[in-house]
Amino acid sequence: MVKLPRIPDEVIAEVKQATDIVDLISERVELKKQGHRLVGLCPFHSENSPSFSVSPDKGMYHCFGCGAGGNVFTFVMETEGLSFPETIERLATRANIAIEGVVSGDEELSRDQVIRKQMRDAHRVVADLYHEVLMKTEAGEIGLTYLQQRGLEESTIGQYKIGYAPDHRRFTVDSLERRGFDLEVMVEAGLISKSRSGEYFDRFEGRVVFPIADRDGTIVGFSGRAIDERQPKYVNTADTPLFNKSELLFGFSQARATMRKQKRVLLVEGNVDVLQVAQAGTKEVVASLGTAFSSQHARALARMVEEVIICYDGDTAGQEATMKVVRLLESYPLDVQVLMLPEKTDPDDYIRTNGAEQWRKLVESERLSVLDFMNRTLRRGKNMNREGERIRFIESMLVEISKTDNSIRRDLYVKKLADEFEIPLETLLSRMPKADSIEAAPQPIREPDSIRRRSSKANEPRYVKAEKLLLRAMLSGPERVRFVRDRLGLGYQDEVHRMLATALYEIVSEEMTLEEFEQVAPPFMERYCDQRPDYANRYAEVRLMAAPDELSEEVLDEYIKVINSYEEHRQIERAKREIGQDAESIVDQASKLQELITRSRRLRER
Repeated sequence: MVKLPRIPDEVIAEVKQATDIVDLISERVELKKQGHRLVGLCPFHSENSPSFSVSPDKGMYHCFGCGAGGNVFTFVMETEGLSFPETIERLATRANIAIEGVVSGDEELSRDQVIRKQMRDAHRVVADLYHEVLMKTEAGEIGLTYLQQRGLEESTIGQYKIGYAPDHRRFTVDSLERRGFDLEVMVEAGLISKSRSGEYFDRFEGRVVFPIADRDGTIVGFSGRAIDERQPKYVNTADTPLFNKSELLFGFSQARATMRKQKRVLLVEGNVDVLQVAQAGTKEVVASLGTAFSSQHARALARMVEEVIICYDGDTAGQEATMKVVRLLESYPLDVQVLMLPEKTDPDDYIRTNGAEQWRKLVESERLSVLDFMNRTLRRGKNMNREGERIRFIESMLVEISKTDNSIRRDLYVKKLADEFEIPLETLLSRMPKADSIEAAPQPIREPDSIRRRSSKANEPRYVKAEKLLLRAMLSGPERVRFVRDRLGLGYQDEVHRMLATALYEIVSEEMTLEEFEQVAPPFMERYCDQRPDYANRYAEVRLMAAPDELSEEVLDEYIKVINSYEEHRQIERAKREIGQDAESIVDQASKLQELITRSRRLRER
């Protein structure tokens, strides 16, 4: 019998029915209508052309590039690294379904999953504690006063759940210990620290604390800012099982809905910049976390928006950082623009000096193209009336243009430069630095092993394709299931195919009608695959295959022959290796060799 998990079927069915797969996936992927399906850039591997497909009718998704696939549960499990019980809880909360006491699957979790769950729970508890201290206690008044002096309103503070860690060495330690959290796990989570002598103490004490959430709003880390003379000025969560600063963006979960609606995002440098810009009315704003903008950041934004506006500090360091971000973003089909601020000014300074209305006007009217930004930046400090200065400027522009990873943009930039200075295009092209004389372009993100393993469909053996087509045919009705069962049984070479076929064999009786099959099979198969992403991936691929539902028995027999032939080939190759080892005489060898020749001939005649 098929072993099913303990979570009641009615709970799973209610959560699944309440979760629209298009809405769920659209939170991470920009989907566009294409026939009966929606397509977009796959969130599981890097690509520039969409191969990720979502079928609203079937409630499933599949990537024809890397092979990822499944339903709403699989999507959450694979994108967030959650167990099945945690996924049910997450989606139930999202759909406002009360399931307390129904889903208690901790014993079903691996040790790593238990630790990650404890870390998530602890981050939520600590964020609530720090926010309550800031807003409701005398100890937090110093933090609240600081934020208000920076011009931040209580509504903004509440939306981003800003908090204050009391200036007490064991406030967080004691709070977590009272609630039964393992303090060693809390150290690993980056919530507290441990001295060489073994003493636990608070990591963020005496600091205003900015919670860092993942793309779905789950708090996974903190950034603490000193508001007195203590050093270091900033204390941030280090990388943990939940927290990777190269993948996370401050404000992403708060900005996500507006980003999807506006199709754009404003990229700034600091946490307070994010708060000020959002408060001033530009809600679609995010910042990287005290580190350089990364390829992972660019990839995440490219899946959500069409336009990125970079607004870094107006000093030289800010302009240099802007150019590095431009290089990463130009690898994607994005409209990249730059919003330049006066020197020694950041968005926080500008808004507090000029007001929200002036800021909004600046955003809408003063954006520069990348070429105009490079032009303005490289002109700074040069006398363009002098021929030598003009030549040095043009050569500097060519160096920057040559670093552009998009050939269309590169050609467009060179043509504009040629037009501006009335120089033949061929002359400028001849002066472009060669690729090996400039810094290397950013390398594409290396995909996880699991993605690379399922990205080999181009070299897929014939028997694998045949097994998929058989499964696809069996999903059309009980007659096909019985036909394949009686002729092939469990003779599948691929283990996942064998398990999916076994599940179909189990539910199809000799008397089952097509109507009964259509009512029972889809929910049963999805339930069977829910906790096994490898099964769900393959099942989604098979269901969404472009193949006719009705195949003749002759065609099915041909697929079965392909599978059986592969098995016979394997047996023949194994027998060849064994002949020399097992045969005791020349007569024995000759006899076995003749048997191989006969079997090979039968295979060729099929």
